[in-house]
Amino acid sequence: MQPVYLMLTITKRSDSKEFVNFFLERKAFPIYCTFCNGTTNSETLNLLGIEQNEKFLIQNIVTKQKMDELTDALTHRMNIDLPDRGISVAVPLSSFASRKMLDYIFEGQNAASPEDIGQGKSDEKNSNERNPEMELIISIYCKGNTDNIMKLAREAGATGGTIIHAKGTLSADTDVFFGMTISDEKEILYIVAKKEIKNEIMKAISAYSDESGAHPMVFSLPVSAAAGFRLAD
Repeated sequence: MQPVYLMLTITKRSDSKEFVNFFLERKAFPIYCTFCNGTTNSETLNLLGIEQNEKFLIQNIVTKQKMDELTDALTHRMNIDLPDRGISVAVPLSSFASRKMLDYIFEGQNAASPEDIGQGKSDEKNSNERNPEMELIISIYCKGNTDNIMKLAREAGATGGTIIHAKGTLSADTDVFFGMTISDEKEILYIVAKKEIKNEIMKAISAYSDESGAHPMVFSLPVSAAAGFRLAD
């Protein structure tokens, strides 16, 4: 039985069809795709005459074996390491609702049982070779604060991020949590960073306060595999 991972791949909008076809050909069927934006600040975009920094996010659920296969192929077949080509990370999942759901996603592949996901032991040597000692930082905050939050994140060592637009779902009488109005439009910011600077970036983001006094919610997930990062040792 193999552990299971959520794989997130971010590329340019113009390359989205090519990447979707790449996953389909390898039977790693995307469970969710959406348009999103990069974090180049609005002043820079205006200076360059660019209206939007458009990106495309593809999410797949994959086994350890498939994760390794895709990570290699993204690097050697899709050339994801080339500048502005894209990035891909995989984070471990801890559980699934049912065996039926797993069978539907993996079509008979040797995935773990729903209660065993996250308990399986992968090849530690292979995992350590692939793991670039990185974490996925996720921040949720009220719409319109990305430029200010990314300024703080960059000062703490972040090199960039990806924004997804979202909206809370709580009712009107329970719409305030951690100083933030849940029902307002939100932005979700993904930043991939080295583990040694993760805490500084998270502290910088969580210290941000806009005029309403709202603070972002920030958490991180371990990265099990990655492609598209040209990081110095």
